[in-house]
Amino acid sequence: MTTFPPSSAADDRLSFPPFPTAPPGVTIIPFKDFKERGIQMFPENDEIESDGLGIPTVVLKTRHDTDECKTQTKRQKKAELPLKTPAAPGARKEWWDIWMDNEDSKMTGPYNPHTSPLDRFYEAATDFRKTRSWPQGATGIAASWDQFRLFAGLLSNTPVWTRTDKPQIEDESEPSDDEAEFAKDQVLEAHFNRGGPKRPPPPRARARPPYALYGMEPIPVGSDQEVKALLANENARREEQMIDFLNDPELKIKIFLSSYMRKQGLIWTDRNLINIPRLVEFFIRFLIRNRVFPEPDFDRELRRSLTVIELAEKELILTSKIAKQVPDEFSKACFECFGRKSEGYKPLDPIVEADKPWPPEEETAEASLTKDESSESAEPDAKRLKLDCEADGSKAAVDKFEDELKAANVEVIKVDDSALMKEAEQLQIIRDNVNPDINTVPTWAKSEGWGLNSDDVDSWETTALDWGPVVNFSLMPFLGPTAFPITHTSGVVECSVRRVKSYSGPPAPATLPKSALTTEEDPDAVEIELERHFAKVVLSPWAGWDNYSDEMPHMARPRILETSAGPIHGVVGTAGQVEPIAGAAVTPEEGPRPHDPFNDDITLLVQPALLPVLNPGMGLGGTWVQIARAQDFVTEKRKKKKKSKKSITRYWYIDELVLTLPSYHT
Repeated sequence: MTTFPPSSAADDRLSFPPFPTAPPGVTIIPFKDFKERGIQMFPENDEIESDGLGIPTVVLKTRHDTDECKTQTKRQKKAELPLKTPAAPGARKEWWDIWMDNEDSKMTGPYNPHTSPLDRFYEAATDFRKTRSWPQGATGIAASWDQFRLFAGLLSNTPVWTRTDKPQIEDESEPSDDEAEFAKDQVLEAHFNRGGPKRPPPPRARARPPYALYGMEPIPVGSDQEVKALLANENARREEQMIDFLNDPELKIKIFLSSYMRKQGLIWTDRNLINIPRLVEFFIRFLIRNRVFPEPDFDRELRRSLTVIELAEKELILTSKIAKQVPDEFSKACFECFGRKSEGYKPLDPIVEADKPWPPEEETAEASLTKDESSESAEPDAKRLKLDCEADGSKAAVDKFEDELKAANVEVIKVDDSALMKEAEQLQIIRDNVNPDINTVPTWAKSEGWGLNSDDVDSWETTALDWGPVVNFSLMPFLGPTAFPITHTSGVVECSVRRVKSYSGPPAPATLPKSALTTEEDPDAVEIELERHFAKVVLSPWAGWDNYSDEMPHMARPRILETSAGPIHGVVGTAGQVEPIAGAAVTPEEGPRPHDPFNDDITLLVQPALLPVLNPGMGLGGTWVQIARAQDFVTEKRKKKKKSKKSITRYWYIDELVLTLPSYHT
């Protein structure tokens, strides 16, 4: 009979009792006291299936037929939706729909939590790229992924250097034009057309470096050690970027989806505004689903960044739509009525040196000719004096005639003769300088020196172009015959960046009071008509909108332009910069309240069709013009006896829009 030796003291098998002691601070619940918690049917987070204690469930790596989501989450709702059939034959699905079909099954890892977070981050980015099919064509998804990797430190910018210890050999045999390359392509094309092997796919283009690196001179290095040190510095810089991203992914994603995209020119294409936030969302959910960072701090920050990404998916494309629709037709009609108030393009002022007068003394001496120095100038002076006398006599006759008409109760409408003469002179200058065939494109020369005979047909000649009518915007389609240009004028003109606080459509007609019939122009009645036809958008000041980017320093603080009129609560500098003063603006008994650009909200009047492209919190930068009442600028002597209402709301319109920002702009 075979007997087994007794187990030694070094046996690694566990036997109980005795039971090990619990770690400090840990309470072990006996089985008789354990209560089953189950799974939450309606969790607080609509994305994640959780148990009764709020702990997320784990998706098994191997899927079974009995696996199903028992929680009412978006994942289950999406699975329950019937598959949509394409609307037309040949209709293709968007790339994000193709990725979403099997995204839950893209499980990689496991990732060792004991390794460096930087290594796990880099490894996960590589797995994310390899586990999906990237769309081809002009979608730009791969280029957008490279831009994100450059920003997050997952891709390095190889520095450019020049060796000073080796002679630079110039290859003069290489042709300076593309004739050799064209001939090479012709040979390859003929080879593949004769039934040769298929043309290999073109190599993947390298990622475009940030624009800040453009135009930099190559770094001179004198040895291999210096080259290695240069590359080591670049790797250290890249690792710092990765550390910054992982320390605060929410902040970094805000920067990437706002100021970074603007600086790198990614916002000027609508497809980038749609694709880039979706691409970043896929990557962040990939990190969460595969538990690349199981640490609670990392996981919590990554989940918080999803809120920013979902907001970007909505607002980034709205920034493009707003820029295409603002200013609206009402604002354009207002600056047709009151004139443009924004700065626009202005000629530069002459530079005057401190020790030289303006105009120069030489020009002053030439311009101030006396009667003794030039006899030719005497005769024009005498004629000018005679004309002035005749003008004074005719003016007296006109004044006498006007007095007679007024005595007969005839209204006299004065016309600015100088303005008419100026317009007539300008019109004559245009007629003298404009070619009657200006609507045609100039043709190539038809001289026989170009190789054309007089009977040949010029194949380079172009036909006349239809430039289209000039669109003039007017208030007539909105308000009809109105006294708006008489009762109102432009007031304060502010150039600043503000954010949308709220907006509302036109009120119901029954809620507005009816305008009283009167023979005088009533500004109250005009403003009631404005409220009846237009929507209201309330903009609040946005201080510190460029704290991280500093991309437009001239709009970092509000400015009051030279075309402004009306009281300001603040000190306006020479360049229009406003310095705030202590205390709130005091409302006078009559007239408008002084405008405080740092604290006051403004209410824009816009067309109702503009409201769908707005979202609360979004930023708008431009020139805002106050619609002031004409009586606000009437002197005391000419002011009417009727007092204006106290604390009247002054509406605004948009003169120019130069900037649109998402609400999370950083």
